[in-house]
Amino acid sequence: MSRRAKTLERNDEQGKRMATIAIFVDIEEGHVLPTFWLSRYLETRGHKVCYLGHQNLAPLVRNNGFKFIPLMQGGPPDKNSQREHSRLNLVFGPLVRGELLDHVLADLRPDVVLVHSEYYLEGLAIHYRYLVPLVFFGPMFRHFPRTEVSQKLGELLMELTSGLPEFLESLVKAGVKFKNFKDLSQLVLRTPELVLHPPAFDLPTNKKEPGVHYVGAGIDPARTERPFSFAGFDSDQPLIYSARGSQNQMNKEANRKLFQVTMDAAAQRPEWQFIIALGKAFKASDFSDVPDNVFLFPWVSQLEVLSRATVMINHGGFGSIKECIYMGVPTIVLPVRGFRDHSACAERVAYHGLGVKNDDPGISSAELVRMIEQVIYDPSFNHRVGRMREKFKQEARLDIAADVIEKAITQPYSDLARMREPGRRVHLDA
Repeated sequence: MSRRAKTLERNDEQGKRMATIAIFVDIEEGHVLPTFWLSRYLETRGHKVCYLGHQNLAPLVRNNGFKFIPLMQGGPPDKNSQREHSRLNLVFGPLVRGELLDHVLADLRPDVVLVHSEYYLEGLAIHYRYLVPLVFFGPMFRHFPRTEVSQKLGELLMELTSGLPEFLESLVKAGVKFKNFKDLSQLVLRTPELVLHPPAFDLPTNKKEPGVHYVGAGIDPARTERPFSFAGFDSDQPLIYSARGSQNQMNKEANRKLFQVTMDAAAQRPEWQFIIALGKAFKASDFSDVPDNVFLFPWVSQLEVLSRATVMINHGGFGSIKECIYMGVPTIVLPVRGFRDHSACAERVAYHGLGVKNDDPGISSAELVRMIEQVIYDPSFNHRVGRMREKFKQEARLDIAADVIEKAITQPYSDLARMREPGRRVHLDA
């Protein structure tokens, strides 16, 4: 019997199911925050959770009470590039050669690894090199079926400049037989995936996929953030909150223009109050003629500010949209066209009547004022946001998430079981 099986058998006898769960995350704070909700629940079921990622995330994770092991030193990966293989070439080679995780996993000895579903190839590399159960998790909005996304794995493999031979060697050693790179998409489709996405937010035409489990919004009201002071704000006047995500250095010029349009709109309505979180890409001195009713901050505690906000102007990031709904705040979405899932989120905000959207990069301050007035003075937006919030609560299924993870540990799916049997081969069409 394996060490994992013996441990779990002993824990079951004691009425517990304690396991060590490693969570492999990317550099973006907005993708990590939703996992805290799940991690706290897993700990209530007796599990130990440890995050693996870039050192820049260490303060965020540790301040929220979780163990964190840094994998990369120096500056963060280049997230300005929208080309997927730029990120892959930075991490994939060291990963499949063991340089990134050999010592870490030897010490941590995880019973299962959770990997962000944007990183299918990295997840497969971890699974087949270390023969550890794998579960994908998706904090982003699923605007494409994973059957479609997984079919692009072959294209990504062909663009790799490092790590491809080692990855293929790990598949061969594990006994995986495939005819071409496209066949590898089946390895993803056979792996369970948790989606931090309430189905109620989606369009009714979208269908669930086998192996994909929707477990809720992933909002963690217990997360630790620096307190925000509302001293100097008038509680009787509308408070408009504007932010464009934790990675707003992407599309920096477009985001700068939209911040400026927001300030110009504020100048037209001095009775309104504006809080603008500039993020890491900007500082207050980047903007001139800031109106007196605009308060600029490098960062704010978003849940706390939303607790007082009348409306939020954002970029369409799924995390911000979900937090607006959770806090009962209508949304004005100004996405950058074609960037990630933002336009898809904006479309659903408009469809459900949770706010309004505009993806015109040349939007005027007068139009933005009109949109703010529309949302502020029409109570139906707040009513619909309230109804969606109740649906979010109803669709919070942390029990399903934990069951999927525990099943992956105690009953590894067929590929892993076969890999541990000498002389056995894993056929993707099995």
